[in-house]
Amino acid sequence: MTTSNNRRPGRWRFAAAIGTAAALVLSGCGLNESDDSSGDKAGGGTVLRIGTTTDVSNFNPLQSLSKTDSWILNAMYPHLLRIDENAKKAPELAKDYSYEDGGKTAVFHLRDDFTWSDGKPVVAEDVKFSAEQIMKYKLGNVAAKLTWVTSVEAPDATTVKFKLSQPYAPFAEGVGFWMSIVPKHVFESAGDLSKFANDADWVGAGPFVLDSATKGQRYVMKRNEKYPLAPGGKAALSQVEYRIYPDVNTMMLALRNGDIDLMGTPVPASAAKTFENDDKIKLQKVGALGFAHLTYNMNNKDLAKQEVRQALSMAVDTKAIIASVLQGDAQQMAGPISPIFADYDNPEVQPYPFDPAGAKAKLSSAGYRDGDGDGLFDNLTLGVACDQSNANLTRVVQLFRESAAKAGIKLENQCVERNTFLSRTKNGEYDIDASQWGVFDNPMDQLRSTYLSSNPGGINYNLLKSPEMDGLINDAAATTDKDAFAEKIKNIDKVVHEQAYLTPLYVENFQFAYNASKFTGFVASPSDLLGMVTAYSLAQVKPAS
Repeated sequence: MTTSNNRRPGRWRFAAAIGTAAALVLSGCGLNESDDSSGDKAGGGTVLRIGTTTDVSNFNPLQSLSKTDSWILNAMYPHLLRIDENAKKAPELAKDYSYEDGGKTAVFHLRDDFTWSDGKPVVAEDVKFSAEQIMKYKLGNVAAKLTWVTSVEAPDATTVKFKLSQPYAPFAEGVGFWMSIVPKHVFESAGDLSKFANDADWVGAGPFVLDSATKGQRYVMKRNEKYPLAPGGKAALSQVEYRIYPDVNTMMLALRNGDIDLMGTPVPASAAKTFENDDKIKLQKVGALGFAHLTYNMNNKDLAKQEVRQALSMAVDTKAIIASVLQGDAQQMAGPISPIFADYDNPEVQPYPFDPAGAKAKLSSAGYRDGDGDGLFDNLTLGVACDQSNANLTRVVQLFRESAAKAGIKLENQCVERNTFLSRTKNGEYDIDASQWGVFDNPMDQLRSTYLSSNPGGINYNLLKSPEMDGLINDAAATTDKDAFAEKIKNIDKVVHEQAYLTPLYVENFQFAYNASKFTGFVASPSDLLGMVTAYSLAQVKPAS
């Protein structure tokens, strides 16, 4: 299934009708094939080839939630702010921001030198349109961050004002970082943007714009000839190409063989040492803005019980997981607030101890029985879903299954292809979700997105509906006193831990591998979601001399 910037939107849908046959043909082609898009040069330019394991599932940047989607879409659609290599918010389309009216108006001042790839300037009306469409159709996780917006104004081409119903301190940084800005003159004609596929004829204002997409094979992006954040006003690379591999091990082999130049996916800690004797390959380490976790589906009759969730938390040997899977290169988590947010992380919250006997006793007290004496509780079998392309989490699930059996709990491995996994978790089609958040840039937005029953960010994967949690979160969100706000976040941290709505596992360091003999200049950002492939980073890359 192939589409390109030379095709009209309807062609993708037509291609879908013949997708099965096309996929069979394409699956017979290796990614080492010689064609005029492979190699270092294409049309006299320089091509950077990036490995990934997942296809793009949604080309509409206003509603996409997938990692691979964001890699490609963020290179096309600018954001007001970005996160720099020190995890601080930095200017992107916006030069700066400020608050007026006692915090009830957030004002962004835009650069005047961003240009859409069709030649039109990026202006405040584009930002206003993007925000209003997200609010109208409740698109993606940004909809939650616009909850308090009563109106958006664009008094001139470079000024945008968000009027809020109440002050909300993380507003500007949250919206500025997460919201993609789309071209009003292109998207306006699409009508209902919740149904807009945006799968051809792409117009972007990032350093690169998608030119063609071949499902299961490659996504080719061409340089935007005007990108003000690149040295010299445009990226040194003429083309960026994402290539799909079935797993990380195959991708590592492709990097060694020179088929790709950068792994977009982190190198598993257990495999990083295999690059040590390769003079061409360099590893770049970054920290995490998210964390690995086990999330429990509250619609499951067993997992709806606090005792079962606590017993599962006691059946995970997290220290052993960190030692064996991550080679010790991670920090254990206790509650849902990452220790990177030191002002909000509750020091009273400690991880559940690894105690299979204690977990078994807790389940016996809750009424579970081992009638046949096989060491496992009767009628307590749970599936653990994960993304099979994540080598670390696949191993975590394996170790969790082994340790849970010691507590009398039978777990079944349900790791599947990434997009299938994402679909199942989004639809609540799982018992236990073993996964890793990509980026949380502030704890308030995190708690609102993950635990409010209204599910404003679309990631309440617990399917939790708790009046207590709703009340605690809404109360904290309306608190403007800094110290009082921090105490309320710490209290929520404690409640989530006591209820064991999830079992936090670890905050990981990530390592990315690239061919340093060919390219240099990457500006890595924290997290596996951002890593080496942010728009800003790709715009700084140049051939190694």
